[in-house]
Amino acid sequence: MKKFYFLVALISVISFSAGARDKQDGWKQLGTGSFCDDMFSALDNSYLDTWDVEIEESETTPGYYRLVNPFGNGNCPYFGENNKFEANDLYIHAEDPEHVWMEWQDLGFGVGSYGNVAVSCMVGLYIYSEIFTFEDLLDPDYGIEFGKLADGKITFPDNEWYYLQVAFSNYLEGTPMNGNTNNRFLVTLPPSAGIGAISADDCHAAPEYFNMQGIRIDNPAPGTLCIRRTGTRVEKIIAR
Repeated sequence: MKKFYFLVALISVISFSAGARDKQDGWKQLGTGSFCDDMFSALDNSYLDTWDVEIEESETTPGYYRLVNPFGNGNCPYFGENNKFEANDLYIHAEDPEHVWMEWQDLGFGVGSYGNVAVSCMVGLYIYSEIFTFEDLLDPDYGIEFGKLADGKITFPDNEWYYLQVAFSNYLEGTPMNGNTNNRFLVTLPPSAGIGAISADDCHAAPEYFNMQGIRIDNPAPGTLCIRRTGTRVEKIIAR
């Protein structure tokens, strides 16, 4: 019965057709991946589905991904027949595969009486709240746990101190609640993302370097931790 009433709230989202997605400047379309959010489970633990999503990567910041309208793309099973509507993309920072994080972001739709939805990881919430900077959180002394990108899969920690955060504007006065409490959040990138793959073209491509914030740098100083992109291959290195 609880699930029935929650479903009624979900399908009361004001919705309209999103239509086809045109390529946008600055973003490369990677293809179709999959997504399990484990964030709506903060309201009802039975919402743990996986569905197909289109995924894009920033052309200027390798490893910065966005899931194209993941909740309103017509594939999300949470909204019944009203599952196609315009909403915001979901952005994930995986420039450094060992330090993946999700910025605080409004998903661009509301869920019935619960109100508008916003999400992030704890790192994103710290940065949004101006408690710490990203550089602060990289300091091992803080002991911060980040998400990971490995084998083309993005995951976040199974640790109550670093759960994903989800907030509904009209529920609990918008106080963020823990998400990913089932440790099921998962983004599987399309094979075309080329994570960890080396192609013949990669062997001949000129390397590009970026700092840990994804800003391009020409000549990283020796001993600097940075991101190197060679063709489609992206890796974290210490410059020599």
